[in-house]
Amino acid sequence: MKRTLLSIIFLLHLVTIYAQNYPEREGFSIGASIGGGVLHFTSGYENNQTSGDLALPNLKLGWMVKENLGVYLNMPGQIYKENGKDRSFEGLIPSVQYWPGNRFWVSGGFGVAMDFPAFYEVKNIRDETWNWGKGALVGMGFEVLQRRKFTIDIQSRMLMSSFRLDDGRKEGANFSMAVGFNFY
Repeated sequence: MKRTLLSIIFLLHLVTIYAQNYPEREGFSIGASIGGGVLHFTSGYENNQTSGDLALPNLKLGWMVKENLGVYLNMPGQIYKENGKDRSFEGLIPSVQYWPGNRFWVSGGFGVAMDFPAFYEVKNIRDETWNWGKGALVGMGFEVLQRRKFTIDIQSRMLMSSFRLDDGRKEGANFSMAVGFNFY
């Protein structure tokens, strides 16, 4: 009898959890993700044009305009090697993120792209090459876990960038898959 009563209470608790409208997306929002990606340079890179590695940093800060629409500053990135040193292929991309359904979202934006040495590789700032350019970001994701002020999602992103160099152009695209942690 005791076990039956506990089972009924547990089932009622599960029903109330899934009956609630998760998540409550409002106000300030912050997210971070970690995963892997493939970086491909179409021009301006002499070594192996395609490399796969850890996709870091991937951060986003923003504000929820409506429950299904947010404005973000995305900071996607990926580490790669050039001339034996780690470099970071990154961006500061203002974007819009829209949820057409409860769990699925799409995102897109245009902003500043950066091709920098990894911060741990810098010995003298003046000796390093710092490339600035333009970049576009598109992405989509699916929230696999939703709580009132927190979600975990599986996401994919494509960052396309172009940099003007002294001796030409450097262009590349980064496709990454990651697990994201978002707080609303």
